Amino acid sequence: MFIAAKAVAVTLLVGSFGALTSPETQAAYEKKAAIEETRVACMKEQGLTYLAQPVTKRKWQPGERERLTGGYEALRAYRAKYGFGVWSPLVHPRDTVVNPVSGENPNNDNMMAMSQEELKKWRAADDRCFAKAAEQHLGKTVTSYDGYLTQLDAALDASLAPLDKDEQLTRLGRQFATCLGVSETKPSVLAELGRTQYTKQASEVARKTWKGKLPKAPDGRTVILKPHLKPAEAKPYLDKEITSALKDLECGKSFYAAYSPKAWAAKERVYQEFAVDFAL
Repeated sequence: MFIAAKAVAVTLLVGSFGALTSPETQAAYEKKAAIEETRVACMKEQGLTYLAQPVTKRKWQPGERERLTGGYEALRAYRAKYGFGVWSPLVHPRDTVVNPVSGENPNNDNMMAMSQEELKKWRAADDRCFAKAAEQHLGKTVTSYDGYLTQLDAALDASLAPLDKDEQLTRLGRQFATCLGVSETKPSVLAELGRTQYTKQASEVARKTWKGKLPKAPDGRTVILKPHLKPAEAKPYLDKEITSALKDLECGKSFYAAYSPKAWAAKERVYQEFAVDFAL
């Protein structure tokens, strides 16, 4: 299995903190529903069938809000079992904390029943319809869903850029890096450094046993391969990841407490702007 980064990040970061949905998040849900309605109508005009994907709202795990905003106890509890969250899905395949249940695309059955030529035509038409919907409901100019994801990735990166110039965060970042013994001090990179390292490791393990031609990722993203290992085979990797994750946390305790709330707030605004429903 493989996924294309950076889109993976969208599925790991989640939404509004209050007990009630914020007006901005509610507006994002409504925009997502409107986008799907427009896609259905647009495809019908071309004699094709598209089934609207329902609005998906994130189901919060216990302690997840606290962890994503830098809460030490919540972070430590998570990392003591799951590390950075890279190898743990293989070791704990039935654990919904690291293997969340996601809704299946209602168009999958129709797509699987199409010939290669029919599917190519259908996807091209859907890209045109998605572009129309994105312009109408989001004010975004794209040519395809992949183009939308590229813009989303760029917007997420841009949202974090001011944090890399924050004096408090850069000072804490230098202290964090010194404790870890790494040369990287950029806050936005440090925050993801451990997960990035172990994601690269997992991808390299998968690459060694990959059969056939390696998949290609869309422009602007990289291929992340997922190893096919049994829980017992993946556990030694997770054990080392947990040790690293706990050291990372102890070194970065003050850093995460200051950085994570600001980073989440910045990303949430982007998810609302792009109507990324399942991230809210």
